[in-house]
Amino acid sequence: MNTPFRFTTCRAGSEATLKRDIASHFVGELTPAFMKPQFITWKVKHPGFSPPKNLSHFARVSGISLGLCKTLAELVEHARSLGSKPLRLHVFPRITAEDGVEAATWQRIDALTAEITAALGEAGVALETSPTFAHGDLILDVIVGETPEEPLFLGCHEHQPGMHTHPGGLPRIALPADVPSRAWLKLEQALAWRGWDQLDFSGQTALDLGCAPGGATYALIQRGMNVLGIDTGEMDPRVLDLAKAKGVRFDHWRTAAGRLNLTALPREVALLLCDINLAPPLVIPEIQRIQDAVQARRLILTIKLNTPALEDRAHEFIDTIRDFAPAPVFATQLAGNRREICICAG
Repeated sequence: MNTPFRFTTCRAGSEATLKRDIASHFVGELTPAFMKPQFITWKVKHPGFSPPKNLSHFARVSGISLGLCKTLAELVEHARSLGSKPLRLHVFPRITAEDGVEAATWQRIDALTAEITAALGEAGVALETSPTFAHGDLILDVIVGETPEEPLFLGCHEHQPGMHTHPGGLPRIALPADVPSRAWLKLEQALAWRGWDQLDFSGQTALDLGCAPGGATYALIQRGMNVLGIDTGEMDPRVLDLAKAKGVRFDHWRTAAGRLNLTALPREVALLLCDINLAPPLVIPEIQRIQDAVQARRLILTIKLNTPALEDRAHEFIDTIRDFAPAPVFATQLAGNRREICICAG
């Protein structure tokens, strides 16, 4: 389908970053058309230009814009216009909080999803419901506003490797009150994005750089992993308590990543994490040095982009990591990220 508009969704506060990123890569081809919080549409200026499936690492979802929709009948007609291929239905809220979507919002989304599913079924529109996504799966995106009176926004996109499989890139994970830090949420969202939340990590070893106060380490221990944490800061006592309760090993080396004795590191590392609050030019060389030593099978890296200048270099940082990380390497801005991106490799 060749329509003159594309859509993107993003985290609150990243709208300007998203606009700059797309402008820098598609200058003269895509121009902003319509914007609401966490949502931007783009006009394709030249009919012969075909944008890539994923417009930006700062866009959680991007695809073809089908426009506003006020009734289920209109929605059904748009779905029919996409052809006879079975559709995946993704219904999700436009406005999302960084610590997770409230349960009441998901209840409203679920009720609407049931209505849309029934209407599509009555109209003979086939829906794909397999839990396993395939390259090229066609997804109907239904973006829900803040109030029931606000029209729905419709779009569609084709699934590609590295794209989110949860509607809107929003796994239903909320930050618990009893974990040491928000790093728990970011790790769980990263695992869900890559489908690694379905893997059994029991008994395997993780190396957590920048571990304090322990949110990500806590999540790894919950999954039965042995963890070596590297940080000059103190760990929350709940981390050690959980390790004892789960019968796994947790070691905390109170040193900076740059001062690590590489010969003392574990030889078998299943997962290397990094969430160090330093600029990428300082952190990435240390990650590479450590990865060269341990050859971790998978990496989850939170790369801080605390200034516009660093945000504008995101592609450079991703390419640098791609040179030494296990393939494939994908990057996105998770729902729980702030001014940072998540890079997963392996």
